[in-house]
Amino acid sequence: MFQTDRQQAETLRWAVLATHLNGAVDTGKYEHISTATIMEQLRDGDVFAYLARELGSDVDFTRLTDVHRHDLLRHWRTFAAGYEPYQFHVRRNGLALLVAYLLHLIEIRHVKIPT
Repeated sequence: MFQTDRQQAETLRWAVLATHLNGAVDTGKYEHISTATIMEQLRDGDVFAYLARELGSDVDFTRLTDVHRHDLLRHWRTFAAGYEPYQFHVRRNGLALLVAYLLHLIEIRHVKIPT
């Protein structure tokens, strides 16, 4: 599927963020960030402020502009409203859920719709 330069840059941002969040999951330091916590932050809070507080310098969100954050939040909220975490094969870790959301966004972007 053809992507514009803007879409390619956005897909790259998603992949890099997924990699960084996956690295944070792997440290084991963030087991307290549950899927329920992330779902609550997506529904009622500021998930990026929450993540910045919790993750500190382990994940750098400063490369995301306000527009990037807004767009990503819109996607994540859509997934949170329409799917249960287990549908992304995630049951406990909220960061793993965000990684799954990002991978799903990348997957959607690369689907070729049959004609």
